[in-house]
Amino acid sequence: MEAVKVMKSCTDVIEIAKHEIQILKRLRRLDPNTSHVVRFNSFFFNMEDICLSFEFLDVDLDTYISEMSPCKTGLPLPEVRHITEQLVMALHHLKTIGLIHMDIKPENVMIVDRHGKPLQVKLVDFGGAQMSGNIDFETLMFTKMYSSPEVLLESEMNEALDMWSLGVTAFKLAVGTDLFPYSRRYSIINSVVQILGQPPDHVLDKGQQTEEFFNRRTNDHSRWTIKTAEEYGISEKEEDFNCFDDVVGMLSVQQEHATGLDLFMDLIKNMLQVDPNQRVTPVEALQHPFFNVKEEATSKEPCLENIQLTNYAVDQLEKPELVPPETVVSQENPAEVQPDNSGEDQLNDGFQTGDNTLNYTCFVNTLRTVGHALALPKRTANFDWFGWF
Repeated sequence: MEAVKVMKSCTDVIEIAKHEIQILKRLRRLDPNTSHVVRFNSFFFNMEDICLSFEFLDVDLDTYISEMSPCKTGLPLPEVRHITEQLVMALHHLKTIGLIHMDIKPENVMIVDRHGKPLQVKLVDFGGAQMSGNIDFETLMFTKMYSSPEVLLESEMNEALDMWSLGVTAFKLAVGTDLFPYSRRYSIINSVVQILGQPPDHVLDKGQQTEEFFNRRTNDHSRWTIKTAEEYGISEKEEDFNCFDDVVGMLSVQQEHATGLDLFMDLIKNMLQVDPNQRVTPVEALQHPFFNVKEEATSKEPCLENIQLTNYAVDQLEKPELVPPETVVSQENPAEVQPDNSGEDQLNDGFQTGDNTLNYTCFVNTLRTVGHALALPKRTANFDWFGWF
């Protein structure tokens, strides 16, 4: 079984596809199982469409949260712990190969099999990923409510921005709702300042968008103050939380009597440091005592009985398993690798299709027929997602 991403061929999409394939081929250096990132199989062409083939996974985390917590009360803390640990491990592995995901959110985390316990998750959708130390501001793709202050302000960025996004994601896992459920950048930044404090001057000074949201004042030294709602030009402020104690209160209500809740709050606070230089790193996060809590399932989710929570990730920190960069991990046996050159010449030659392209026409048409019949995927002008089974 495979999942295929079909990208409609046009000038802009071709450039996006080239970038994504470059990132995905770099991602092959990681073992997709121990690193908790999606396995990229190959790419091919159907006429002028560009098709990316991935391992077939079950359901995204946002859908899973909705199914398991229809009243928006979040997942049990043991399950939150296990999922968060895997995603922190994914960030550690991405750092070893110099990649920043840029858009971590529940929709970009897939569950391998929702019926398997404990749950295994993988990070997906690397279309907007960037190389560490070489971030292209012109091609940034991110989701505002999960983005760090430095991203929203277009200041200096590094891999710490992924940790912020993971912190916001972990909050939603535990509570069932978003920490910053706003569409305006100003509302998100204002909420960050209210809950977590103002970003330091070195972030604000370098932000290309800082003056849109902050006033600069000069006394003995320069400093910034966030604009009021009236100064920014909106009628009223949108605020769910006024301080971090409100966040703690919400977590306490949703995760009442959960063992390790105080440790989870401490981890979240370290993930959501407004100064990226002070934000917890993946290695530090994996060593946090929250991941050593031994409590198992709670009455909140009976199906989690017998879940085994271990701090397995720390044992892999020094030597993450690597797969040679130009290989594909076999679906039948992950230990076996197969060379992959499919479509390479066509990609470099401006996507000129060859005779082998025709072999995929029926395949992709079948994918589309199944997708429309089941009404499972969403479709846009440039992208189609279909699972083949």
